[in-house]
Amino acid sequence: MPRLVSLMSSLALGLLVSGCPADTDDVVVGDDDDASDDDDAAVDDDDGSDDDDSAADDDDGADDDDACPDEYEAEACAEVFCNLPTVEVGTGTDGFAPLAEGQAVPIVYGAQGGYHVDMTVRMTELCQIVFLQATMYLDPGDGGDLIEVFGQTRHIQAQRQDPDSSVQDFWGIRAFVPCEYFPDDPDHSIECDPGSGSAGHLEDFEIVLKMEAWDHNVGAGGEEQVRYGSDERRVQPYCCE
Repeated sequence: MPRLVSLMSSLALGLLVSGCPADTDDVVVGDDDDASDDDDAAVDDDDGSDDDDSAADDDDGADDDDACPDEYEAEACAEVFCNLPTVEVGTGTDGFAPLAEGQAVPIVYGAQGGYHVDMTVRMTELCQIVFLQATMYLDPGDGGDLIEVFGQTRHIQAQRQDPDSSVQDFWGIRAFVPCEYFPDDPDHSIECDPGSGSAGHLEDFEIVLKMEAWDHNVGAGGEEQVRYGSDERRVQPYCCE
């Protein structure tokens, strides 16, 4: 009997020892690895987020630079302009109307018995008080130089429709036609010296309308105009309004 008890005790002890590895198989160690992977992924995500934020910051910096590429503090009117001045010559009697190259424009019979062509101008990035130089040239059509038939310099205050914009217009400039280029107007007979249309009728030529504008912001020497723009259009006049 003692020998049988001893054998049974040995068998039980052997079964108990052989069950230990089965218990260790039930321990889940993969979760720790997964958690580690998640942490790494989170770090990667954070790094990616930082990269995106950095890229966004770079973009913001580029946008700031592009917002005002040619910043200029105009002392003459205490304004800050972000671009170079632009000038566009136009036509019209009560506001700016753009002109296309080769466009037909009317010769206007005035209340004082003369003729003129209406000129207007649109400007940006200039102070409101500016100098304007309006010029009308006639092309003789013989390959020679243009002939200046009108020129006028004016000191004016342009009109802005939007106080938050530098876009501004001026109109009411009449480019007077010299007597020798008066049109062949069947409705009016005008006597003038050296003779109405004696050098040719304006509608028989192409003309060039040119507008120049500059404000009071000058260079260090006081002579150079640093805020200046110009524009011109070749158009076809017709008689008459």
